[in-house]
Amino acid sequence: MKGYEYLARLLKANGTTHIFYQELMFMKTVKEFENLGLTTIMAHSEFAAGYMADGYARISLRPGVCLSQSIGSANLAASIHDAWLGSTPVIAFTGKKTPAFQERNSYQESNHMPFFDGVTKYNVEIAAPDQLPHLVRQAYREAVTGKPRPVHLDVYGFFGLETEQAEMTENFVANPEFANFPAFRPAAESKLVKRAAAELDGAKKPVLLLGRGALISGAGDRLRQLAEESDMWIITTPDGKTAIDENHRLWGGIVGGYGMDSANKLAAAADLVIMVGTQTSDQATLNWTAPHPSTRVIQIDIDPTELGRSYPNCIGLFGDAATVADQLLETVTGKKRSDWISEGQKFVDKTLNLHRRLWELNDRPIRSERLCHEVSRALPDNAIVVADTGWSAVWSATMIRMKSSQMYTRAAGSLGWSFPASLGAKCAAPDRPVINFIGDGAFFYLNTEMETAARRNIKTVTVINNNNSLSQCIPFAQAHYQGEQDRCSDRFTFSSPNLAKIAESYGLWAKRVDRAEDIAPALAEALAADKPALVEVLTDHDQPGPPSAWEE
Repeated sequence: MKGYEYLARLLKANGTTHIFYQELMFMKTVKEFENLGLTTIMAHSEFAAGYMADGYARISLRPGVCLSQSIGSANLAASIHDAWLGSTPVIAFTGKKTPAFQERNSYQESNHMPFFDGVTKYNVEIAAPDQLPHLVRQAYREAVTGKPRPVHLDVYGFFGLETEQAEMTENFVANPEFANFPAFRPAAESKLVKRAAAELDGAKKPVLLLGRGALISGAGDRLRQLAEESDMWIITTPDGKTAIDENHRLWGGIVGGYGMDSANKLAAAADLVIMVGTQTSDQATLNWTAPHPSTRVIQIDIDPTELGRSYPNCIGLFGDAATVADQLLETVTGKKRSDWISEGQKFVDKTLNLHRRLWELNDRPIRSERLCHEVSRALPDNAIVVADTGWSAVWSATMIRMKSSQMYTRAAGSLGWSFPASLGAKCAAPDRPVINFIGDGAFFYLNTEMETAARRNIKTVTVINNNNSLSQCIPFAQAHYQGEQDRCSDRFTFSSPNLAKIAESYGLWAKRVDRAEDIAPALAEALAADKPALVEVLTDHDQPGPPSAWEE
């Protein structure tokens, strides 16, 4: 069996349905993959290919695969940075010239390994063709076990051709048990579970904080039941959104700097916080003030190195979130905490009443809160929302109300990530509506992928919150250029091209909206369109941003 046959069949056996690539890398493998009835998506840049693979992985819970020839390696490494930050398993293949061409100033050649060192958990060379089967299988193991994260394989051979054409002597083995994440579902030590259950039973003001790991594990229903039995508020990070229905009586909001006042106050007031699958970052905890580092914590994580990392007053439960939730359900006594529920309800009511007032505003230019409300109302029950970073992440996480039957993911930090990522998400879930929520500044990064969407008929709905600016940057620029308004505006203000017309020229269904009452009909038409769709909504350039995550 040739190398390209082995690789294509291994990818298929491991459940990979799509490859995302920039042309000329692994050409024989790409062709063989298509011969096997699977799909290859050529992007317009390595950045987009990596982001598509990331979006695909987040929704499918299988590693996303992306390819780049040698000269695109630095771009591909930059693109999987977001997968690293978001704990997503992406397998990146790059080609490099053979040893005879190394250290001789070969055209388009450099040392690729340093590019990937900081953004992968496994970064290796395939220096001889017969290493291919072993190292690709190991790449899957590394990507999906423990904390899922990207891996990189640098393949000797011009466009990987030498490795593809080589005869594989090893019998075919795929190891599909490493094709999904979580690959294993370990249980926590029973004595620690008993300690944690006793801690919860004795707490007066417990809060359950859910991160993306709770979603990956599928632990939402079990954790909701645990909260109901123990009468504790549930808050989520933006990445944990949809782990619980946001209309549930115990939902307290989104926590952190990109979150809501209600959730941050609940976290700060709690005497015990149960953290599930969250990296306890500065953003998710308001720089480690919500909760305060002295707060008693029970932390559940599949990566033992995360236990107590930022909250040392911790009972650490190493294990899969769903499995450990079952263990706690079997062990806790359960109790009513009516005083705590009443106290927290005041926080929640204050925040949600403010949001409701903002949703109803019929201002022109349109306010972003109203746009988010209309998106909430338009979402089908099985919808997937893919949001960008910055204000797009804040608006969507805090203002788009979602159900546990829906799914939400957002950029871990890379502006422009969400549009190509939404295409990858749709490839992973072709039967589910995928809505991309993105600002105009982010959309300008990679809007050429509209051609990819149209060419491959990837039917997403892109909603552009267009305020003609990088609005999150405005207060920083204003502080820097005090009294120099013209120079200041040049830092964050864009011209106003008609993005809907540009989308139409690529072959998308598109509409531009400048009145709040027209948003709902436009979204309904876009969701019904039999092609990729885009709704450009003109929002208020002067709106200062979402309500503060603290003291709304």
